[in-house]
Amino acid sequence: MSGLKKRAGAIYFLYGAVSLLAQVILLRRLLSVFYGNELTIGALFSGWMFWTGIGGLLFSKVSDRSKKPESAFSLLMLICAFLFLLSASATWFLRFIFNFNPAFLPGLEKIVLAGFVISAPTCILLGAGFNYASRMFESDEENLVRLYLWEALGSSLSGIVFSLAMAGRISSFAQIVICAFLISLVSAIEFQGWKRKVIALLSIILFVLLLIFSGIIEQKLVKARWQGQEPILEIESRYSTITLTRSAGQVNFWLDSLPAFSYPNTEIFEQIAHLPLSMCAKPEKILLIGGGFSGSAQEIFKHPVKELIYIQIDPALTELERKYVPVSGMLAKDSRLKIIHQDARIFLSQTKERFDAIIVNLPDPDTANINRYYTREFFQVAKSKLSPDGVLGFSIGGSGNYLSDGQASILANSLLTIRDVFPKIALLPLGRNYIMASENSAWVTENPDEIVARLKERGVRTRFVREYYLKSNLTEERIKSVKESAKRFLNQPANTDLKPRGYYLSALLWLEQANPQWRSFVKKIIEISKRPLFIALLGYCLIAFVLVFRQGLRAFALLSIFAVGFAGISAELVLILGFQVAYGYVYHWLGILISGFMAGLAPGAYFYQKYQRWFSRARLKSLTLVLLGEALAMLVSITGLRLMVHYTPGEFITLSAILFLLILVAFFSGISFPLCANLFLSAGMSGIGHTAGWINAWDHLGSCVGALLTGLVFIPLFGLQFSLFFFALLMLAGLLPILLLRKKSS
Repeated sequence: MSGLKKRAGAIYFLYGAVSLLAQVILLRRLLSVFYGNELTIGALFSGWMFWTGIGGLLFSKVSDRSKKPESAFSLLMLICAFLFLLSASATWFLRFIFNFNPAFLPGLEKIVLAGFVISAPTCILLGAGFNYASRMFESDEENLVRLYLWEALGSSLSGIVFSLAMAGRISSFAQIVICAFLISLVSAIEFQGWKRKVIALLSIILFVLLLIFSGIIEQKLVKARWQGQEPILEIESRYSTITLTRSAGQVNFWLDSLPAFSYPNTEIFEQIAHLPLSMCAKPEKILLIGGGFSGSAQEIFKHPVKELIYIQIDPALTELERKYVPVSGMLAKDSRLKIIHQDARIFLSQTKERFDAIIVNLPDPDTANINRYYTREFFQVAKSKLSPDGVLGFSIGGSGNYLSDGQASILANSLLTIRDVFPKIALLPLGRNYIMASENSAWVTENPDEIVARLKERGVRTRFVREYYLKSNLTEERIKSVKESAKRFLNQPANTDLKPRGYYLSALLWLEQANPQWRSFVKKIIEISKRPLFIALLGYCLIAFVLVFRQGLRAFALLSIFAVGFAGISAELVLILGFQVAYGYVYHWLGILISGFMAGLAPGAYFYQKYQRWFSRARLKSLTLVLLGEALAMLVSITGLRLMVHYTPGEFITLSAILFLLILVAFFSGISFPLCANLFLSAGMSGIGHTAGWINAWDHLGSCVGALLTGLVFIPLFGLQFSLFFFALLMLAGLLPILLLRKKSS
């Protein structure tokens, strides 16, 4: 390999590495701000692809005319390093930029806007940098493919290093500083002579100073974000960003800004414990899922409990609870309490134990991860692990006095889903709407007198869950009113793992809460069908026919890479969410999962390079095979997801299977990019920089639209399986213009 080729490979390898590293860091920062909600992934992916495409498009002509592409590339990367540092740091101030309380999730439009605003400075420059880097070396198609391959390799390695060496080990701000430093070093490589030395030296000095003071800087950023509360600390664990604050005499625990629990909070702890246990004839063995263990365990142990198993996947959260909740130390020594750090779904699927009560102490299904505990599949597993008279208890938000349409639809979905599994259901509207379910227990009741009598019989002393409190809240009129509110929305699909209806309804609730005028829109969107999707697909085919008929190969190349970009990023999002559904937490593995897709692009590009002569001779035939292969990969992914959700294998098998599917989908995308560039070049009138800019731009614009629609529409509204099926149809629709081109050529 010549010195020029080595330098070219190094530049593109580092370019790919820092691009993906910046993407993952920004993504994790936005997840920590927006409740860990997966819509954030779609929003950032969409913004990232949009601005990268725009950057490539804006500089496509300019890069071809540039006499010193090396200097332009280096300057762009240097500016990019500092803008990334500023934009990533700005995530701590999003509450002020978009005017929302950090304790409450803002409307979806603000999440999408944040994804676009935060990614814009970095991505425009990275998109432009791709064009100039293409001009720096041999200006031919073969070299463009080789550089694309090196970029994919750099990206794939970067994500692996991040997940294994940085995530959960280095603070968020330190990660930002390291990434900005690496981007600045990429710029220094192409500066010549004394400029390189000065830039490298100044970058090292600046970023070393920032690293030294990163802890102090991050403390200031956290304090600014949580104004109105007293921040105690914020750490990044494998599973989330954990924040502890103090307000009104309580210690509050937040996971990615989502309230996990507060201590003391006696009213809530009493409801969590005494409502389900009052419906157990012999509450001896209890399973508690989520929340903290201290307050709930105190109340649970007032019953004749012999064993309490508390499931919390994150050991860091348990350690912080032991440190900052005084009573937890005494409870942890109680021989009846057993703490297990594991995903609760996996624990339930693997354990052979039976429980008298399973208590789910989790928030509403605001994320796909939490939604896993409100699906038919979870209720079925829970039912199989209950004793004959066992009880499952959980709650859904909303006051018993009034339910908005959004709240009523979520409650209705939970009721109709659990009725598919349990014949005996009780609805208890207190501060939240508590749902108790059992297969056989005659103790499941909505009668407050019976609940009070059972608590008195056991000698359970309480402050809130007592006679006056229950009788005043659990009146027949109040219960009937809540049921009537939910009844209006019972005509909807059940909530399942692969079609997370509860997660989607929660997203609609945010729209409603952010702006009451969305209420009528919410009613309509809940009832939307799949018909508009097929109409849109038909419209795409008609537009493709018209453009290809008028513009020929150039238009077809751009449309094809747009469709492949759309389907590729969409499938990536579906598979990442599939990992979340099958395993539980995607936060720690984001880097590796995204790199899995990039790792698939590399062998695809290599395959094209190896058989480039054949691809060049039979462009349309080869693109036909690529589109068919991509469609087949989507269908294989459907089968893979179904098997993983059904059998719930362990972490290693789930991760390996998802990575295989990501690589499979990306392999055909990796062939598509250079193949479409070949088609574009074959039409004439374009240099290598112009071609790289246009193909890169349309690839990213397709990915932008795909990420946005998949995150906001496809996954929550139609589920994982149908989404992949539709993307397969999109690939097959791309075959129709090929018939027109062949007819024109003949």
